Amino acid sequence: MEIIEGLLYIAGDAGLSEEQLIMHVPITKAHLEKVVGEYSRPNLTIQRHGDRYFLQTTPEMEKYIQRILDDRPSQKLSQASLEVLSIIAYNQPVSRSDIEMMRGVASDGPVSTLLGKGLIAKKSISDERAAHFVTTGHFLQLFGLESLEALPTQKDILEQEEMDLFFESIEEE
Repeated sequence: MEIIEGLLYIAGDAGLSEEQLIMHVPITKAHLEKVVGEYSRPNLTIQRHGDRYFLQTTPEMEKYIQRILDDRPSQKLSQASLEVLSIIAYNQPVSRSDIEMMRGVASDGPVSTLLGKGLIAKKSISDERAAHFVTTGHFLQLFGLESLEALPTQKDILEQEEMDLFFESIEEE
């Protein structure tokens, strides 16, 4: 288990796939799942997002980590970057021209930002000249998703918007 823990620590935000772990550690898939399920360290946990494993801190560490992060300069995504990220997440693989057609404006800056932060990656599609973009495992990890199927549906979003409007109207009264 210490070897897996060390490899996941070194892998950082990129995590490691099940295939990579099995290839580099003498362990079977069933044994890997068992040792990960039984992993218990103070303030650390191993999470699986999609087909990748990540070494993460526990929720109890959140307040201490937040203090450290509060001292750093803001790294929030702009509204344009969030728009582009959601277009890619729900329509991937998607080309830059498709993104710009949906947004109605050039999206070079947001795409560069998202590539730089490792939230999206280029994907080549045979018989197409244009590069297409897909979300990465880091995207799943950052948003706490196991897979893209866990993204909120349009129905979920509409229900949330209705609830927000309801509570806003109550607050105004």
